[in-house]
Amino acid sequence: MESKELALLKKIRIQTGRKLNTLFMGEYHSAFKGYGLELNSVREYQYGDDVRNIEWNVSARLNHLFIKEFVEERELSVVIMVDMSGSIEFGSRRSKMEVMLEVVTLFLYLAQMNNDRISVLLFTDRVEKFIRPRKGRKFILKVLDEILKFRPSGRGTRISEGVDFLRRVLKKRSVIFVISDFMDSMDDHILKLRLISRKHDLIPVQISDPAEKEMKLTGLVEFLDLETGNVFLSDTVPGRSAYPVLAGFDSIHISTGEPIEKPLLKFFEKRNRAGRIAR
Repeated sequence: MESKELALLKKIRIQTGRKLNTLFMGEYHSAFKGYGLELNSVREYQYGDDVRNIEWNVSARLNHLFIKEFVEERELSVVIMVDMSGSIEFGSRRSKMEVMLEVVTLFLYLAQMNNDRISVLLFTDRVEKFIRPRKGRKFILKVLDEILKFRPSGRGTRISEGVDFLRRVLKKRSVIFVISDFMDSMDDHILKLRLISRKHDLIPVQISDPAEKEMKLTGLVEFLDLETGNVFLSDTVPGRSAYPVLAGFDSIHISTGEPIEKPLLKFFEKRNRAGRIAR
């Protein structure tokens, strides 16, 4: 008999397959097109060339100005950083875990179709597992299977642990998708995210549940902490939300109560518009 995990994975893969249309693939490719440049050759300087691209060593050796010519790097280095903490088990309609799996699946397939190298980091309050960069459909299926069956050692959330690990191991400029609800008990992760974004293209993907924002509670309320297992009382204040805000980041916000494709397409389209304006 088919396990619940396998049935869920099959369902997500079927849903993802339907969403991987030409538009989605085109938007993803365009969002990161021209992301990296690779030196291809040098040629003689011509009037109007950008002086910043002068190859001074060659020019000095040949006593004539030469310009560096670049080609677009077609292969991206993509890292998917996945929160496996206890809080992603929550969901009033469907769990954050199910939505996260759908998002991860979509990113994996988009990266594969774009021929990108993909690595995956699973984290809680520690680095749980790092799957080194590879390509191919078999690799994607293996990654999804590992995520679905993975049982983490930790239950808490320390995003900074995962970020510090990536800063040590990533040698090449990469696109990093951080998929989490960002309910981190420590307050150092925002600074760490800003630091790594100086070198890499960091994209937080925040998964939330409507109940976390719409819950209307007053007075003393009993809560269960999914990360520690502790039951505690908290004095709630009407109209105040403790939900984490990612101000200053180019983020994607996804709700468990809505399909994932709308916010993802909105992000890629916005990024493409910004790129066209910059050029």
